[in-house]
Amino acid sequence: MILKKLKESTRDQHDDLESTVDVMNQTFTIEDYKTLMSKFYRFYAAMEPELAKLDWETIGYDFDERQKLGKLENDLKNLGLEPSEVSNGWNDIPKVDNLAKALGAAYVIEGATLGGQLIKRHLKENLEITPENGGSFFNGYGELTGPKWKEFGAVITKYNEENGGDEETIEAARSTFDSFRRCFESA
Repeated sequence: MILKKLKESTRDQHDDLESTVDVMNQTFTIEDYKTLMSKFYRFYAAMEPELAKLDWETIGYDFDERQKLGKLENDLKNLGLEPSEVSNGWNDIPKVDNLAKALGAAYVIEGATLGGQLIKRHLKENLEITPENGGSFFNGYGELTGPKWKEFGAVITKYNEENGGDEETIEAARSTFDSFRRCFESA
């Protein structure tokens, strides 16, 4: 039930973010891609450490295996960029001080991982970017991306059914989408 509520409640934020992060544009260049990956890195470099502070194991979610910073760092290096040079301390992230809020933020991140599968194909066709040369972030969990999304869905559903917190989860997801969008709109 929470997944349906999240999808409905964040539709506008999702659409706003998708129109801001216009990767599927046919005129998208390698320089555009470098800028895009720099902004992804800025956002994840701020968000992941905050999410990592929580005790995910208590709800059966392996947050460590789902972190994306390592993939983003590898992609940046493959693109000739140093992660330390592109991260300028994005700090406009939502407060995720409990699991209900953290699951809302994780909903956005896991959804982006799922959506990355479409982007991965587009990057290969248009820029010859593959997981091996700068596209590992969009590869997500490879063939396990779909099953990992379902696994996340089961975790968030179980948590919210047992603990409540739907409104906190939804508000955190909305705030995460908005933060993501602001990060991409910033210089």
